[in-house]
Amino acid sequence: METVPHFQRLAQRASEHGINLNDRVDRGESFRPLHGGHAIVYRGTIKPEGTWVAVKSLRLSPSANKAAGNHIVEEIRRWTTLRHNNVVCVFGVVTKFEFTVSIISEWIPKGNAYEYVQDLNNDPRPLPTIQVLGIARGLHYLHSHGFLHGNLRAHNVLISTDGQPLLVDYGLSALIDSSFSMTVGAPTPPTIKWMAPEQVDNHGKVTTQADIWAFGMTTLELFTREPPYCGIRGTRGAIQHRLQEPSNRPTDETTRGRMTDQWWEICCLCWKRDEPSRPSISDIVAVIVGVLSHAYLLLLLNAA
Repeated sequence: METVPHFQRLAQRASEHGINLNDRVDRGESFRPLHGGHAIVYRGTIKPEGTWVAVKSLRLSPSANKAAGNHIVEEIRRWTTLRHNNVVCVFGVVTKFEFTVSIISEWIPKGNAYEYVQDLNNDPRPLPTIQVLGIARGLHYLHSHGFLHGNLRAHNVLISTDGQPLLVDYGLSALIDSSFSMTVGAPTPPTIKWMAPEQVDNHGKVTTQADIWAFGMTTLELFTREPPYCGIRGTRGAIQHRLQEPSNRPTDETTRGRMTDQWWEICCLCWKRDEPSRPSISDIVAVIVGVLSHAYLLLLLNAA
């Protein structure tokens, strides 16, 4: 049977890169696993520290050819080099669970940003919780180090214990498309409502400009507490609507008056049809900082 030798080769390759955690990670059974599109997430522990880690067991089986296996290990190794306050840390890989690859990362107990903003007392603007600015800074870090996210949305932003947003699943979609084959579990749900229009025509190819479009959609999602195009049913309807207009401006009632002209302009900059016309994420960070500086100045003047 080819499956076992294949995973042995993956484990050996991971050991060569110093990211094989088969002997250090145990998967706990007391925590109910979280079922996502690409993976099932378990809570485990890592030795010798005994601290909690996330065990993301992919729903797909890696392709059996050697080149694909090498690519999987190399990509995960690259992820382990990333360290930023707004990016989830990846520690390594495990190959001993359910004949698939499990990515080991830090455990973030507070859930994702979509769930976080359902509490109406939590403001998505960077003051006071710095949600949107933190997401922008995390994406800037990825882009400046040669990484693309590829699936940015509120569900792929986790919230740390001190309220910091942390990007997760960066690069995972591209890795799965290039190096995985048969489905082990349920199929991946479509995330087309966050995709840039050009991705519909090029089979979802990820670019920095596509990440910018998704950032705008994620910002809108946090302000409205709803997915983009939530009133449009079905994938085809979402595509047809996008070809006409990116999105309608939400009402003040929907956003509790939080979607100011400045924040709406940030979203619209991300949704320019001409890809080169979209701002870089460094430009977006600068714009957000400017908006916040102005808001803080007004706050001081009103308090005087």
